[in-house]
Amino acid sequence: MPMVEVRMLGRFEIYVDDQLVSGQIGRSKKLKHLAEYLILNHDRAVPNDEIIEALWPGQESKNPRNALKILVHRLRMTLAAGGAPEDMEFIIARQRSCRWNPALDCIYDFEHFEALCTAGLSGRASEETARVRLLDACKRYRGRFLSDAGGELWASGPEIRMHTYYLRAVHRLIEILRGRGQFDQIIELCRDALEIDQMDESINRELIFALAESGRNQEAIQHYNQITELYYNQLGVQPSEELRGLYHRIAAVERKVGADIDSICVDLRESDTQPGAFVCPYEIFKDIYRLEARSLARYGGRAFIGLLTVTDNRVCQPESRVLAKVMERLIESARMSLRRGDMIARYSPAQIVVMLPTVTYEMGQMVCERLTRNFKRENPAMNVAISYNLRPMEPPRASDKEEYHM
Repeated sequence: MPMVEVRMLGRFEIYVDDQLVSGQIGRSKKLKHLAEYLILNHDRAVPNDEIIEALWPGQESKNPRNALKILVHRLRMTLAAGGAPEDMEFIIARQRSCRWNPALDCIYDFEHFEALCTAGLSGRASEETARVRLLDACKRYRGRFLSDAGGELWASGPEIRMHTYYLRAVHRLIEILRGRGQFDQIIELCRDALEIDQMDESINRELIFALAESGRNQEAIQHYNQITELYYNQLGVQPSEELRGLYHRIAAVERKVGADIDSICVDLRESDTQPGAFVCPYEIFKDIYRLEARSLARYGGRAFIGLLTVTDNRVCQPESRVLAKVMERLIESARMSLRRGDMIARYSPAQIVVMLPTVTYEMGQMVCERLTRNFKRENPAMNVAISYNLRPMEPPRASDKEEYHM
């Protein structure tokens, strides 16, 4: 009997003796969903009424059973046209039910994946057995289960279960590999996982940690900056305190040991000669702010902090798709409107903060007004409002000991 292989992790595919026979199914959403639903429930005969409710939820039809009968026929013909043997019966249709043929010699990738995860995550498995099983499972997870059925109620539960298994497998593997000091393998594993779920913060955190442990601190910092921007634009949130703390620890050790003063000066020199203000992540902005505040306490002078907030016509935060473009253009407009000694950082998904040294309150107001005016002039089609608040920088209170040494 020919061997049938069904793949539903990532792309939906059916192979017969290593020949793809499902290529034409993807042209019809209903056709693909029928095949997926029957395969997902291949261990039982599925009542026709259940299939109809799954494929046409809440929709009334003059003859839904006839529509299902036609769809089953089309699925058979499409598989045969794709190269499956004409006498191979994939679907057994009865008067009141349909079933994926249990007599087929069939391998299901999702069942193999789940079995590998179960074996690897079992508390009875040795560390080496767990490593081998889970590595195999992760390689087989080519994408989310039933990825093309997103939004279908019948697909959501199984999809979540499979993805939970995958994340548990990844984290258990990371635990094993970290104990063996195999950080290069952790980096490869995390990057593969992020191709599937780029927003998972725990995997992003593990990747940054592994890069740092491998001595690749610059790559770790670069990845942190990338995901910070991604979280702002896609989720409208900033990274967690735990992830920001990891960034600070990595940045603190990113120093060259044994360098002479000339090489340090070269390293410190700004390579970006673009005009305008200095744009940096908020974590760096905080450090520079604190240093500037100390200087004000010691030498006097004045500086102001401005907070610019983007809202829509309802005085709400714009939707993420619009906000990403607005914030990108607002930062660029502000950079070109400010001096090279000024500084800009993105404080929240819909806010930027600017540092304005050596200005009065009146001058600070004029600067913020100019920022909002320039942005509106440069982006007349963006239907958003920019508001601002201005506050003086507050020098820290010096301790008695510090006052004595001053």
